[in-house]
Amino acid sequence: MTVPPEYHLYYLQVPPELARSLGDFALDPSIPLPVESRSGKVPDLTELSWEQIVAAMLKIMAWERDHRDFGYYRDFILAVRPQIYQELSSTGIVKAQSKDFRLAEEVFLALEGLDPTNPRTQLNLALLYDDQAEFLSQKDRSVEAEACLSQAQKRFSQAMTATPPLPDAFFYAGFFHLKQKNLERARGLFDAFFELGRDESKINAARKALADYERRDNFDRLFKEAYDFILLGQEEKGIERIENFLADNPSVWNAWFLLGWAHRRLSHWSEALSAFEKALEREGDPVDLYNEMAICNMELGQLKEAQRLLEKALRRDGENTKILSNLGVLALRSGNRELARGFFESVLEYDPEDPLAERWLKELAHNGTELEG
Repeated sequence: MTVPPEYHLYYLQVPPELARSLGDFALDPSIPLPVESRSGKVPDLTELSWEQIVAAMLKIMAWERDHRDFGYYRDFILAVRPQIYQELSSTGIVKAQSKDFRLAEEVFLALEGLDPTNPRTQLNLALLYDDQAEFLSQKDRSVEAEACLSQAQKRFSQAMTATPPLPDAFFYAGFFHLKQKNLERARGLFDAFFELGRDESKINAARKALADYERRDNFDRLFKEAYDFILLGQEEKGIERIENFLADNPSVWNAWFLLGWAHRRLSHWSEALSAFEKALEREGDPVDLYNEMAICNMELGQLKEAQRLLEKALRRDGENTKILSNLGVLALRSGNRELARGFFESVLEYDPEDPLAERWLKELAHNGTELEG
C-alpha cells in the first residue's frame, strides 16, 4: 500500500457553536475535520460541504490507518453516508474496469478501512491487483506486475478466510491460480467452490475452465514428447505422439509442421508433403513451409513445383539463406551448375560461415564432380 504523492490534507477546527448531532453520532468540536485542497491554500470552513469533508476522511480510511482520530472519522462517514459501502463498491468496480487502477485502489482501501471484516472488499482488491498485474505485464513492467500478483494472492487468501465463507472468493481465486499454471491449487479451490456455490453458471464456467486447462496441459505434454522423440532420432514414436495430439486438436498448424518434419527425416516424402500442406492451410509460417514443401517435391522429382515454392518463399524473405541454398541445390538437380554457384555465393554473402554453401562450392570447384542434392 503506497500513499500517492499528491496526497495532502488540511485540518480545520470546528467552532463550538457548529456542534450538532447526526442521528446517533455527535459532532465533537475538539477534533479537527480534514479537507483536501488542490489549490494549495487553506480552505475556508464556511465554504465547505459535508461531501468534501467525507471525501477527505475516506482518504484517511485508505492511507492513514494509524491516524489518531481514525475511529471518529469512520463513525462520522457512516453517520453522514449510511449507504456509502454500496455506492463506493460500484464506483471502485467501474474505475477498475476503466483501468483507473490508482483511484480504484483508493476506493477499495477506503472501504477496507470502513469495514475490515468485509470479505467482498478483499476480493475486489484481489481482482483489482490481478487485473493490474496483467496490464503491467503487457507493458513489460515485470517487477511492478510481480508486486501486484503478490498483493492479489494475499487478498485472495484473506477473502477466503471469511466466516461464513464467501463462495466467489474461491471461484475467482481458482481462476487466478489457473492463470499462474498452478493446476493442483486451482483444482482444490474450485472443489471448495463446488461445495459452497449455488450459481450454476459459475459452477459450469469453473468446470469448463478446469477441463480446458487439463486438455491443453495434456496437449502440451504430447507435443513436447513428440518433439523430444524426433530430436533423439526416434521419429516413429514422435509421429505416434503428434498424431495423438492432432486427433483432438487438428487446428494447430505447428503440430502438422512437426508431423511433416518427422516424416521428412524418415524420407517419407509424400506423407511429409501432405502434413506441410495442412500446416499451410492452417495459416502456418509460409516461408518455412514453402521451403519444406519444396524439399519434398525435389525428392519426389517434381522440380518445377519445387522451384515455384522456393521462389514464392524468396519473394517473402529475400535474404533467407535456407531458401537460397535450396535454390542452389535445385539448380544442381536441374544441371545448371553456374546458377547453383551463384546461389551458394549469395548465401555466403549473408552468412560467410554457412557450412553447406562452402561444401557445395568446394564440390563445384572440382570439374566433372557429380553432385547430388
